[in-house]
Amino acid sequence: MQITALQQLSARVGPFVTVSMDVSRNDERAITEVQDRWQDLERKLSSTGAPAALLAQIGALVVEPTGEPGHQGRLVVADSSGIALDLVLPARPARNEAFFGPAPHVLPAFRALAETVPYVLAAVDRTGADITVVDALGANADAVEVQGSHDVVHKVAGGQMSGRRFQARAEDSWERNAAEVARQLEELIAKHRPSIVLLDGDSVAVSHVLDAAGGRLKELAVRLKYGGRGSGSSTKARDAEIAGVLVAQRRSTNAELLERFGTEEGRQEAAVQGLESVVDAARRAQIDELLLHDDPSSTHTLWLGPGPGELGTTREEVRAMGAADAVQVRADTALVWTVLSTDAGVTLLDPDDRALSDGIGALLRWSDRSTPHDAIPSMPGHGAVQGAHHRGR
Repeated sequence: MQITALQQLSARVGPFVTVSMDVSRNDERAITEVQDRWQDLERKLSSTGAPAALLAQIGALVVEPTGEPGHQGRLVVADSSGIALDLVLPARPARNEAFFGPAPHVLPAFRALAETVPYVLAAVDRTGADITVVDALGANADAVEVQGSHDVVHKVAGGQMSGRRFQARAEDSWERNAAEVARQLEELIAKHRPSIVLLDGDSVAVSHVLDAAGGRLKELAVRLKYGGRGSGSSTKARDAEIAGVLVAQRRSTNAELLERFGTEEGRQEAAVQGLESVVDAARRAQIDELLLHDDPSSTHTLWLGPGPGELGTTREEVRAMGAADAVQVRADTALVWTVLSTDAGVTLLDPDDRALSDGIGALLRWSDRSTPHDAIPSMPGHGAVQGAHHRGR
């Protein structure tokens, strides 16, 4: 999984203040509860030396309403220049957390978004389509109405020659309008990079769109049974079907990811596991997807220097890279921070997804003789998928 909004942080310089908290406002007590949560976190941050001026900025931000309904979380990151990130998440965090250190703690974003899938929904009829783009944050990122330029859309009854010509013209209009919808969808796919494209509506029109599809649209398109562009379509049935398709997509993506890891790890090629091996790959910008068991109780730590890639299992190791000094932080925080700057993805796993040494693994962009692997090659079946979970990139 990649979260585009987090990439901007790689250009900022720590130390960072990170706050992740429940900002849901579901009843009249919510305002007081949000303020109380912030005050608890503020006291913790103050005790660790976080600057009071930054805490004032963050406090003013997190107590403000998000304008979104339902349960929400908020992830705020600040550095010496001020607020670096303010992200409203579509689910409240499992716990309220606050950190002050050399790396922002952005794992709450990956936790909250593990249940979401960026997608495009197109409600199609014979004249065009209404298209909605939903991003990885679960928010509407774009909306487009396609009104086809070909308006002979209704067949006529009867077997006269003139009637057959009109029917042929109508079918030609449907196909041309569908081609315009397909072109618009291709443009939106290139712009937003969704994981899936959902098509619903008039069955003939959807078939024409699929016939006109090429490239990524053909790969990503899924045809829905319910809903449509008309006012009489069943919103409830369509929403339930969409939710089911997205769950299946998440599970499929995660299963493919774990299968790929098992295959590469078994071959001793583009996959590694264990803290030291993954740290080595992270320093060399080899990681394509970082795999982490989401374990808040983990005691694994790493050392970080101020520069990119200054990461090690000991302070001396980081200083040997030329860093003036290094700070000890949680291993998961340090690794996620390091791979963000190399445009890698991050997938959080439950313990039953797959056993990983130290709870850490990585799929690599490339592998060579210097890439560390297990001393003994894996036997057939080693690294097989164990119960794929609903998380994915």
